[in-house]
Order: sequence, then C-alpha cells, then structure tokens
Amino acid sequence: MELSDRSEAAPGILLVDHTPVFRQSAREVLESNGYRVVVTDNGAEVPSLLAADDICAVLADLQLPVVGGADVLRMVKELRPELPVIITAAREDFAAARQVLRLGAIDYLVKPVSNEELSGSVRRALEAHRASVRQNAAQREAQRRLSDLILLKQIGETASNGADLQILFDKIVDSITLSADVEMVSLMLRDDAGNLSIAAARGLSSDIMTRARVAPGEGISGHVLATGRPVLITDLSRDQRFHSAGDAERYKNQSLLSVPIRIKDRVLGVINVNNKRTGMTFNVEDQSLLTTIAHQVALAIENFKLVANLCQQARELEEANRHLVKFNKARSQLVCNLSHELKTPLTSILGFVDLIINFFDHIDRDELRDYLGKVHAESLHMEKLISGMLRLFSIDSGGERWDWRTFSIEGLLSEALTRRGADIAEKDLRPLIDVAEDLADVFGDPEKTGILINALVDNAVKFNRNGGRIQIRLENRDYDGKPHVYLQIHNDGLAVPAEAGEDIFNEYTQLGDINTEKPTGVGIGLAICKAIVGRMGGSIFLEPTQGEGTTFGVLLPRG
Repeated sequence: MELSDRSEAAPGILLVDHTPVFRQSAREVLESNGYRVVVTDNGAEVPSLLAADDICAVLADLQLPVVGGADVLRMVKELRPELPVIITAAREDFAAARQVLRLGAIDYLVKPVSNEELSGSVRRALEAHRASVRQNAAQREAQRRLSDLILLKQIGETASNGADLQILFDKIVDSITLSADVEMVSLMLRDDAGNLSIAAARGLSSDIMTRARVAPGEGISGHVLATGRPVLITDLSRDQRFHSAGDAERYKNQSLLSVPIRIKDRVLGVINVNNKRTGMTFNVEDQSLLTTIAHQVALAIENFKLVANLCQQARELEEANRHLVKFNKARSQLVCNLSHELKTPLTSILGFVDLIINFFDHIDRDELRDYLGKVHAESLHMEKLISGMLRLFSIDSGGERWDWRTFSIEGLLSEALTRRGADIAEKDLRPLIDVAEDLADVFGDPEKTGILINALVDNAVKFNRNGGRIQIRLENRDYDGKPHVYLQIHNDGLAVPAEAGEDIFNEYTQLGDINTEKPTGVGIGLAICKAIVGRMGGSIFLEPTQGEGTTFGVLLPRG
C-alpha cells in the first residue's frame, strides 16, 4: 500500500489496481487535479483503509487477483453505502458492466483510460458523494427535528394531562435525559424567598437535590435566574465568568447548557443540562430545543395554577351553593314557623276584639279589662317576634349602628336575670353565678351585648326543666393569644345533640318540627347571638355537657 502526502482539505481517492503502470499514471492524473490518493494492489485491504482514512471515492480494477473488483464493490457498499465506486476493466464486456452497475458502481471505464475520461469520471463521482453527504446530513437533521417534535409533543401532552406538578416535572426531566442523551438534568424553581431549589433532577445525588439553594446571580443557574437569558458554554475551563463553577465530576466534557423558565418578564426557574453521553458539546440547536421545553414547562406551571384556582373556586361555589340551598330551606322553614307563631296571637287578638265589639254593652268593666289585658299581652308577643326578625335582618345587612367602647358585662347579666325573675320563680329555677374577682371589661357595643345576654338567659329559662339550675360563669381567658372574657351559661333542660352544634346558630334554624313537636320561637335567637358575637370579633359555641342539660360558651374581646 502506498500513501501520498495528505492534505486535510483534499478529497481522498482509494485506488485499487494490480497493474503498476496504471496505478502510477492514474495517481499522477488524480494528484494533479488536487486529490489525495491512497493506493493498494490488494482488495482485501479495502475495509481497513476505509476505516483508517477519509475516503470520498473508490477506483477499483475488475480483474483484481484473489478479491476481485466486483467483491470490492460489494464490500464498499456494505461498509460505506454513500461512497461512489468506479470500476475499470482491461476490455469491453457488456455483461460485466451491467453486473457492476447493478451492484451500485457509478461508472465503468475500459483501459486504456484517457486523462480527460478519468478526471471527468472521478469529478462526477465526487459530486455524487458530496450530494450524498448533504442528503444524509439533511436526513439526520430531519430525524433530529422529528425527535425534538416528538419530545415537545410528549411534554405538551404531559403538561396538559398532568394532575400533579411533581409528576409532570419528573416526566419532563426523564424525557430530556433520554432525548438529549445527557447524564445530568435539573429543573429548578424559584421559591418564596426568590432562590432556586431543585424540583426534579436526574444524575444528581439526593443530598444535592435536598440541600441545593441558589440565590439570584450565584453561579450559572443564578446568573440565568437574574438575567433571564440562557447560557451555553462549550468549554467551562476557558469561560472566565463561571470558571470557579467547573469540577471534573459534574462537568466531564466542560460543556453545559442552562435556560430560563419564564412567562413574559417573570423568571419562574431554570433548566440545566450537562455531560452529553456522546462526549460532544452543546450547540445552538440544543439551546433552541431546551428553550422550547422551558416554555412548555412555564405554560404547564401557569396552567396548573389556573386549574387549581378554578378547582378551588368551584369548591367554594359548591360550598356556597350548599349553604344557599340550606339557607333557602331554612327561610322556608322560617315562613312556616313565623306564620304559625304570628297566627296564634293574632287569632287571639282578633277573637277578643271581635268579642268586645259585638258584646260591648253586655261586658262588665272587670271582664273588659281582662280581655284588653290579653290583647295587650298577645300584641307584645307579636311585637317581640317582629322586632327580632327586623333586628336580625338589620345586623345581617350591616345596617346596624355600633357604639364601640369598654363596659362591664356583670351589670348586663344582672339586668337579664331580673327581667326574667318572674319566669325563674314560676319554674322554681336556681341561678348559680360564679364571677371571677378580676373580671375585665368587654370591648364592644353594650346594647348589642345586652341583646346577646338576654337571648341566652331567655334560652336557659325557656328550655329548662322545672326545679332545674341556671349555672353562669364569667372569667378572663386567653384564646389564640388574645385576651377575652369567657361567659358560660348552662341549663338542666333537654340536651342539644352534638351534631346540631353548628346548625342551631344558623339563621332561621329551629330544632324540632313545628307541626309535630311544637318548638318555641321561630329560630332567630341564637342566630342573632352569633351575628352579634361575630361582629364584635368573638365566638359562640355549644360546649360538651356531662349529664343533663345544654351549655353555651361565649368569648368576647376584652377592653
């Protein structure tokens, strides 16, 4: 085998011929045309020569000993299908020419070959080779772009269908690892403090993933976060900006790529890739692909937040709808209750008035006074019902005026017990009052607080059993780190079921069926209490009771 002086820019021609005279003449012609010529007289050497040298065309003699020209043609097309092969022969043979052309030869030359004929044939062969190389490069580029599109499609589908962002991030880094053929991928997101932490990664230790925190401007990822621009480094050891960031284990070939995850002017995070398994450096095509992926990730994050907000709003609307249905049902019950409660005194009033009008001349003075007293009592009852409803509507709508100041709650409690003194005596009830010596003042509206205490005392009297207790306790108590006055009122009547602990404070809710169990009132007393306490920044609740009776607790802000 003979080799000419090599020039990297000159196309390489492999000349396989057993005739020394033709080898010499053909070599001189080809070198004069600027080609680099590799010469051999043994067809068996062709595979090793193709592997060792950058050959662009093959010129082979058909009548080679041992391994003939047709066999050389077959070997070349098997090893390097894109290489053009020119066959030379000592004589004109139509059958042989047809055979080699069918096997893929680009030309068939009969010796002796003129210089012009040889040069033209080689020139056409090299043009065919260049066209084949361009076509193969285009095919590889098309395949790469197709792979990128498939990757983007997969990421887009994952982003659209992902119900969990962490699952989405894991799938994205897996896809990047496989498609970009890299050893390390990290997807970092900005936390509430503005620093980057790793949301998903491949090729990094769990310790690094847990501890990694990158501030804006710190290292490569921090630089991308701060500037919002991608960083493509082909040789980290020569990049003065990030020279300190390079280490042999994490950046084996000293090439890396980092792109921002951004929506408009907001940078949400950073995607980093390094260590291509092929050992090649990253290029602008890699940057373009990773930038597109980062955009998909940003859209997925925004879509996830949007969907999460919509789901939360849907849940809130469902809850509001359930409350509205319950509220409407309670209002319907109110109409029934109010109708029943107003009809009884109104019927009594109309009856007595009708009796007085029709038999006025036959009714003595004392009997008339008695009738008028009953009309007055029933009228007061109606006025109380209507005033309670109007007061609740006024508080609910925010139309009430509030007189905010500090005051003592003990006086209001005494007034409430005194007002119901006759009823307490009639039912033989025993008030038991425990007031802390250092009881603080309450901050709120005294008049509204009086309504609250009167309603709770009325409730304790109305629903108590004969001979029962009314236990009242007042003390200072801290709740949620804030000072309150705690009021507890217990009666020995029927116990309110624990499951009704919330319902009894809802508007227009009344335990029992108006048509069968004959409950008292229209279900607004505790609703008014809840509205007043809520406006004052306190709370009212049903407390667990040992044994008989019902216990209410109230927390009111201290002055």
